[in-house]
Amino acid sequence: MYRLLIADGSAAVRAGIRALLPKGGSGPDTVAEADSFEAAVDLALDIRPHAALVARQLGDRTGNELIRLLRSAGLETAFCVVSDGGGTERILQAMRAGASDFLLTPVDAGEVTAFLDRVLPGAPAEDAGVDPILHVDRARLSGLTNKILLLAHNGMEHPPVSLTSIAAGLHMNSKYLGRVFLRDTGMKLSEYMTACRMEQARRLLAGTQEKISVIARTVGYSQPNRFYVHFKAYFGVSPGELRRENQARGGNDEISAQL
Repeated sequence: MYRLLIADGSAAVRAGIRALLPKGGSGPDTVAEADSFEAAVDLALDIRPHAALVARQLGDRTGNELIRLLRSAGLETAFCVVSDGGGTERILQAMRAGASDFLLTPVDAGEVTAFLDRVLPGAPAEDAGVDPILHVDRARLSGLTNKILLLAHNGMEHPPVSLTSIAAGLHMNSKYLGRVFLRDTGMKLSEYMTACRMEQARRLLAGTQEKISVIARTVGYSQPNRFYVHFKAYFGVSPGELRRENQARGGNDEISAQL
């Protein structure tokens, strides 16, 4: 069992995250909710949470500021920043502040569970942090590759992150990064990014009523026609066909939470 802090100014978002938490023996025994930066500091110092899901913005203060402050106070909490937008620089800022993960809204229950599995003490090694594209435990990958994966999963807006932008953000050589990623994963980063974008699009099609053109932009396509072509080549059906198939099954594939 563990203690968890949820810090977000929106009651709806906090309730949504709480609803995604594991239940039963794998769930938290204490969940504290903070609606402001000051409340988050007070609660964190009081309960000393094992993990915390923190909004990127808390009023006029940031989640990164909160993480740095609590780190300086000696807390060993594992932090995850939850944001309505990604991008290389935002994710790198969170990592520099001391965040272990970075999630985009709408948050998926599997992503929350994966974060908790990775950071909580006593999590089974065989179940912790399995990458949804590679289907391997991230603990088996190098620290550098894990940084690239974090940036890739949360950098799908237009333009999506690329090897060049990641290398610039990490102040490293792009050819070297590409070799490390290929060695560790067996995939080129461009192939991995395409898979990430397609899987995110599938989740949004199954779990939301957003227009397909909006979903295309959300996963980094400025031209919907290119999205349609890539989606059908990846899944064998068009975005509209996939959504209709899901609706015909009664929406059983809904895997996203609207936060």
